[in-house]
Amino acid sequence: MTIALAQSLLAEIDKKDKKIKRMQKALKTLTGTDNLESPRKVKEACRLLEQADPGALGLDLDFTELLEWTAADQRKRVHERKLAFGRELKESVENRGVSCEMITTDPMAFSLPPFTVSVDFDRNLATLHYARLALEILPAKPDRVLSALQKHLKRLEAGWPSEQFFDALYNAYRTRLFEINGNPGDRIPLPDLLAHVAFSFQNDKYRADPVAENYRAYGRVRMAYDLSRLRRKGLLQRNGWRLNLGAATGTSTRNKKAVLFIEDSPGQGQYYLSIWYVPLDG
Repeated sequence: MTIALAQSLLAEIDKKDKKIKRMQKALKTLTGTDNLESPRKVKEACRLLEQADPGALGLDLDFTELLEWTAADQRKRVHERKLAFGRELKESVENRGVSCEMITTDPMAFSLPPFTVSVDFDRNLATLHYARLALEILPAKPDRVLSALQKHLKRLEAGWPSEQFFDALYNAYRTRLFEINGNPGDRIPLPDLLAHVAFSFQNDKYRADPVAENYRAYGRVRMAYDLSRLRRKGLLQRNGWRLNLGAATGTSTRNKKAVLFIEDSPGQGQYYLSIWYVPLDG
């Protein structure tokens, strides 16, 4: 009986101790300057304090004033971020030779060729986009945005020459035609070629040993980038064939997996649904 009673009392103390430690953790979060710039951490800390019952733990504490102050502080920080972010981003990237233009104000978004950046100040997060696809979500700090921009641009440009991409895309088109018993000139959904093009993108190391660590990533973003570059360079015909793209209109754009957005400029372009080739002398 004594052991059982001691175990029961210990369990009650442990339960209270865990609740007190949660309150301590939440309060420590709200005392850190860096933490106050992380809305996610602040929101979680406030949630814990709102749900806490200090009186039940024998503590004479009231978190009401602290929670009100924190809410006001967070609103102030959101306002300050909106005022400072655009100016700081523009200064940061233009010092590196990258142009920066605001596209929209609500939500705030910027053109950083060839990418766009949208900012959620309530969450203090920025999202880097290409071809309306999210590349990365990161803290809304200009230096972090610049680093991400440089990283992704380097990855996209470390691909293959446009001429080689044209040939890979044409071979993928022919392969897909064979798979579906199609005829030359038939339109094929553009995303259907992605897997075939991705295989052409692999190097000899992967072909010799096709395991995950030897695979070179090739996804929708890179294909959209390669197609956009092909169009900019005017390389839509080669080796006697002309590449054609069918625009997606109306309801066909709703299923984003069935279409691909090809940019003419950051954030601007057209969704395309299909691809086909025709002979130049046809």
